[in-house]
Amino acid sequence: MGKAIIILVIGMSVIISMLIFNLNKNSGIGLQSTLDSYSETKSRLIANSGIEVYLEKLRRDKALSGNFLNNSLMSGSYDIYIYGPDSLLRIKSIGHFNGATHTSIASAKREKITIPNISSSIYVSSDNLDLNLHGNMDIDGNDHNMDGTLVPGTSVYGFGVDDSVDSAYIVNTIKPKISNSIQGTGGSPSVSVVNNTTNWLEVAEDFIFAADTTLPTGTYSTGTILGTAANPKITYISGDVNFSGTTSGYGILVVNGDLEMSGNFTFRGIVIAYGDSKIETKTTGDSGIYGASIFVGQSLEMQATGNAQLYYSSQAIENAKANLKSSRFQILSWWE
Repeated sequence: MGKAIIILVIGMSVIISMLIFNLNKNSGIGLQSTLDSYSETKSRLIANSGIEVYLEKLRRDKALSGNFLNNSLMSGSYDIYIYGPDSLLRIKSIGHFNGATHTSIASAKREKITIPNISSSIYVSSDNLDLNLHGNMDIDGNDHNMDGTLVPGTSVYGFGVDDSVDSAYIVNTIKPKISNSIQGTGGSPSVSVVNNTTNWLEVAEDFIFAADTTLPTGTYSTGTILGTAANPKITYISGDVNFSGTTSGYGILVVNGDLEMSGNFTFRGIVIAYGDSKIETKTTGDSGIYGASIFVGQSLEMQATGNAQLYYSSQAIENAKANLKSSRFQILSWWE
């Protein structure tokens, strides 16, 4: 009887030990599975976040391309590979966390910049138009090349406004010398109400979002270059600006404030000056804008005491359309 009890106790001890061993083993397996699943999920999040990070970088650096390895994120890391043209851009991201890896690949298309139809060399949208034009100013809606040479047979209005009141004001108040210098569709002075439903404030905001260069308010002198013919730029200036020296640019220039050109300033493309209150544009030097100029504000004052050539140029506008890049992407596919 005693031996039977001892054998029973030993047997039960062995069974219990085996049960405990198996429970611990299963517990370990379950814990490891949980850790593996967590690591895999974390590496996936890191890989996807890496694509989002570099899409934002691509928004600002439109020439970004190549391999960018060992980027730290969320206690892990990721490697980025960017390749392909803007029409089919591929961003490959490999996320790493605690021994687990995950690969995500996004295909994207960079959208082109959108420039609305422009039907005048200068377009003004203002509730209170105030013009003070003196000096030698040529506002010409006849089409020109970017070098200033005339393109025969094509033209738009020299000066476009929103309503007949502004049109009559310009025709009746400017001096004959300036009036005769506003050329374009319809003869001299080429001033007309244009059928323009474009919200230029929204357009300006879209350009600002896509800006290649952002500059603070201030004076910019000789040597300032805002893009070239082969590589035009979208430049945004957040405040009043004075171009006081020999400066040049190609593309789109957006100024949220007053624009003063007191030096030899030449820009080929589209210039937009806008503000919530009064906008002043002053030309006191030898300046030229080849393309189109847009002025939007509650009140607008234009002063010209220098030699200003404001010529419509479809070539300059088309050059901006063809070469400027948006900062918006269309995601074509996402593979994981």
